[in-house]
Amino acid sequence: MFVVSLTAITFAPAFSDTHGAKPPSTIEQSESPSPSTRSVNVLAGGQNGTWFEVGQDPRLFEVSLQGNSFATLTPVHNGGTVWGGGFNGSQWLISGWGTDDNSPGPYICLYDGSRIITEGSLDEYGQASSWYGGDVFAASYNGREWLLSGLGSGVLTSLSSNATNHMSLGTFDGTSFTDLSSLVPDQQDGILYANSWNGHYWLVGGGYQNENDILFTFDGRSVVDLTEQAANAIPTFASVQAVAWNGNYWLIGGVGFLAKYDGRHFTDLTQQLENAVSSNFDSVNAIVWSGSSWMIGGGEPIAITAPGQAWIATYSVHGFTNLSSKLPSYFAESSVESSILTIADMNGVWVYGGYANDRGVLLAYNGVLMKDYSRLVKGLTYVD
Repeated sequence: MFVVSLTAITFAPAFSDTHGAKPPSTIEQSESPSPSTRSVNVLAGGQNGTWFEVGQDPRLFEVSLQGNSFATLTPVHNGGTVWGGGFNGSQWLISGWGTDDNSPGPYICLYDGSRIITEGSLDEYGQASSWYGGDVFAASYNGREWLLSGLGSGVLTSLSSNATNHMSLGTFDGTSFTDLSSLVPDQQDGILYANSWNGHYWLVGGGYQNENDILFTFDGRSVVDLTEQAANAIPTFASVQAVAWNGNYWLIGGVGFLAKYDGRHFTDLTQQLENAVSSNFDSVNAIVWSGSSWMIGGGEPIAITAPGQAWIATYSVHGFTNLSSKLPSYFAESSVESSILTIADMNGVWVYGGYANDRGVLLAYNGVLMKDYSRLVKGLTYVD
């Protein structure tokens, strides 16, 4: 279950320029004020420690941007991580990997902002043996149920009679879970990093680094594989890390590429993004539509450790605008390996999560100034 800390830590509420800010590892927390000052705005999750080593534990914070405060939550009690989740208007679904019970597999929690609605490993809600030892990376809601996607490490009979890594897909209606991993076209050793609903169908994508790329639609009944069409239109098409819909078309990003998809045709935007950001932008990890423009960000790919540097940019009918200079100055240091992993639009304020040299980063941008909230998530290796 979640354990809500009564400790809230407050900082100056005004936005300020962070170009001279210290890296997160050097920022110290201030004294705690009265808990009554806490107002919850953002759930920021990730982990502390190092993957697959003792001390790798999931971490989740409720962060108030207005109150500059946080409360600590506990998504799962033993080793693991928070990979992501979604919001359906009244509940958050928090997902990842953890060993909260006898099943070392993915877990989900439904949280309404004040209490846990339900929680536990996927096995508690239905037959999920093919997900055993795996992770839930993404979740999105269609008004009736959540689509979960990620990685499974159990036996998927349509692929192999032995336990093996594979792409995982399933639905969760708040009570029961249905494993749909056998529907994934071209099943392989990879991760379904992203899924999103557009009112008619989900768009689902994944892969791993520069291989095993996959993109398909799922309408709740059947799958349409778009991988070959995407690869033919996008020369650098690789692992899909993010997808989002703006009411007219999809924006799809991943390792080494960015593209539009209108439901029939793909338009490659990779070169335009490279020209705006840099000749080597590594990966598009996060895409969000604000109602008038896109905010996108990236760096090193999700769940992959490799040299890279975080960047952010907007995209609209006027083209791309590079906002990377708005990031705190420590992002620009040559020795810093960094990435933006997630973005949210909070009523006109952009919120970014990621890391810089194994330190979790949480930032907010109001269109003029960037504020660094990383001290509020101190202890996180990354914010995902």
